[in-house]
Amino acid sequence: MGMRGLMRKWRRETEPWYGAIGLANLVVGTSSILIPLMVAQVLRGTVENVGLISSLASLMGVIGSLVWGRLSDVAHRRKVFVVISYVMVAASFLGIAFAHSLTSIVLLNMVLNLFWVANASVSILLVIENRDESAWEGRIGRLNQLGTLGWVAGLVFGSVGLALAAPHIGEAAAIRSVFGVLALGGLVAALLAARHIPRTKPRFVQRRFRGMIVALGNFIVERARFAPYHLYHRFNPRRLPELLWGEGGLRRETKHFLLAMLLAFTAFGFFFVPLPILLAERFGFASSTVFSYFVVLNGAIVVAYPLAARRIKRVGNKSVQAGALLARVLLFAIGGAFLLLSRVAPSRIVLSMFFFAVGVSWSFFQLSGVALASRLARPEYRGQALGLYNAVAGLGTIFAGVASGLLAGRFGYAVTMFTAAGLLTASLVVMLRLPVPYKAASQVRPTAARLIGRKQPASS
Repeated sequence: MGMRGLMRKWRRETEPWYGAIGLANLVVGTSSILIPLMVAQVLRGTVENVGLISSLASLMGVIGSLVWGRLSDVAHRRKVFVVISYVMVAASFLGIAFAHSLTSIVLLNMVLNLFWVANASVSILLVIENRDESAWEGRIGRLNQLGTLGWVAGLVFGSVGLALAAPHIGEAAAIRSVFGVLALGGLVAALLAARHIPRTKPRFVQRRFRGMIVALGNFIVERARFAPYHLYHRFNPRRLPELLWGEGGLRRETKHFLLAMLLAFTAFGFFFVPLPILLAERFGFASSTVFSYFVVLNGAIVVAYPLAARRIKRVGNKSVQAGALLARVLLFAIGGAFLLLSRVAPSRIVLSMFFFAVGVSWSFFQLSGVALASRLARPEYRGQALGLYNAVAGLGTIFAGVASGLLAGRFGYAVTMFTAAGLLTASLVVMLRLPVPYKAASQVRPTAARLIGRKQPASS
């Protein structure tokens, strides 16, 4: 089938309400960079403020992921949670557009993240409930593709919008205006969702199989505050002691892998949380230019994804994971060394190549990491292992948000990058001690039917 045939098939199998998902991801994708710039460029906040905002946002995402899925099951409704989510996202953006204090930004951003997860927790269920299991993987894949395209389009919109508006009305007014447009976009997404999302009969309301994560496509969004986008059934915190220390719980190698991932995601937080402020303040880039580098990074993730999948098939998940960690150790260390030794901004070409390499490494890291989380665990605990994988990503970012802001504010951005490189080195050491999981070179992504359809014993 040629490209034209694939496009016709994609359009034929895409439902009208998917457009609401794409638009919602566009507005939230724009805000991922615009909020730090609002703090720094409009309210004259510090990198410590940005770190605190990031940590609290991640915390609200974790809390929301524990609440919304359960509420949607109790209410036996899906559609209403998506509509409410988009309405509150729009209201949050409107409030941020007119905010004049850091406290307002903190509170509104917490509300934004709490309600965004309401949509994230039920979107996957909407596309698979009341449908044949053989169609699940394709539908989830298309939903994730739209989310991905929306996210990248949001970064492009932020770059172009600020570049066009800032010369005429100033940087601060341009940022506020873009937030106003995002509020309108969120409202339109809510209207599209209300009109086009079908009413489905809730099917997955039993909590025997907790901790299930639909991992398909979970490679695009690095910021952990949006990690619950692929949450299916929430991880059950009450099971944590049993899983970690109980007899017959998680295997030793699974626990070591999760430790490695906690170190890795904490390292990523140290690198990424201060990054927009580094570009805007240390290098003096305009806000539109800051956005453009994140377009390069996320574009690289999309381009590298099929390459990562083929590489995993050839050499296995562990080798790819270790290679991705090593690549980021080198990239972060090089970035720290440059900041330590140079007082000028690097050339646009060099910086673009750096961001592209960071994006490529993420595709290899996340795709192999999701597979390892499943394969290193006992079959009956794979859902919980995937839930814990998502949990350590959130915990790492919560800690790194505050810590990276304090570190960058007191000792400079070079220290945060060296800290990130050091944490990744520790993660790599732990990773290299793990055994090679069975079937490491086969079936890179678990199918949706296998992930969702498998039932665990009642004792699990």
